[in-house]
Amino acid sequence: MDNTETKLKGLDAALHKITYGFHIVTARMDAVGLETRDKDHIAAGTVSWAMQSSFEPPMITVAIRNDSGLRETIGRAGAFALTILGRNDKELITRFATESHPGAFQINGVDFEDGEATASPLIDAGIAHLECEVEQTVMPEGDHVLFIGRIVNAIVRDKTAQPLTEMETSIHYGGTE
Repeated sequence: MDNTETKLKGLDAALHKITYGFHIVTARMDAVGLETRDKDHIAAGTVSWAMQSSFEPPMITVAIRNDSGLRETIGRAGAFALTILGRNDKELITRFATESHPGAFQINGVDFEDGEATASPLIDAGIAHLECEVEQTVMPEGDHVLFIGRIVNAIVRDKTAQPLTEMETSIHYGGTE
């Protein structure tokens, strides 16, 4: 075994030790300019790779799969919203883990309203929302794109609720597989 293999032997187990929360990211884009849609589009998806990345100005970074409609919608719209899920929102993880199904002011059966600052959908769930304008897009060699968003609006729905983390679920999005 070479030195690289020795160094990476515990990589999967080590990556599973990083703590993650669960969030829903949403974005809205008019059909003009979308490559994969022919009408106005709302996209949403479950993400766990999200973090604060600046105090001043306040910014967050989210990792979105390269091959998702959510990635295209955020990239074209230049804005997104992050909903921080609470411990009572566990069932939403799987509901938003696949393709978005928007309806009349609903996404995947959950009501939403347009965000004040970005018009990104704010779902009627979670303990807080952050509306963001994309400051930078980082396209590393990997299978996710990083969107760095400047927070332009913040709404706390429940000041006492605790965020949902992987430790409260059997779902783990990380590691090498």
